[in-house]
Amino acid sequence: MHRILVAEDDSAFLALLEDVLGRDPRFEVVGRAANGIEAVELAHELGPDAVVMDIEMPELDGVEATRRLTPLPVLAISGHDYEERVLDIRQAGAGDYVRKARVPDELCDALAALLAR
Repeated sequence: MHRILVAEDDSAFLALLEDVLGRDPRFEVVGRAANGIEAVELAHELGPDAVVMDIEMPELDGVEATRRLTPLPVLAISGHDYEERVLDIRQAGAGDYVRKARVPDELCDALAALLAR
């Protein structure tokens, strides 16, 4: 079972992420961060196998948080389809990206593929 840290500032969407991941026996959510600073701190404290990272968050955005977490596998998520921001987070070290609208259908398989690399 893979240990996952979820970084998402929207509490309702965080609950959805936890529900989707919780229904898949390959994953266990071991931590929740509401901003990039918490994500970096919790990643160092908890030692997850991967992070699901929202691109747009307060205090420290997902791009900079991802940069600080390299080489830890990061799966980026966003409700916006800004190609520039997706490119930014990929250049910062994110291994893949899923639009929030596609999370119920794509999150677990994308995360499993990322962890299999």
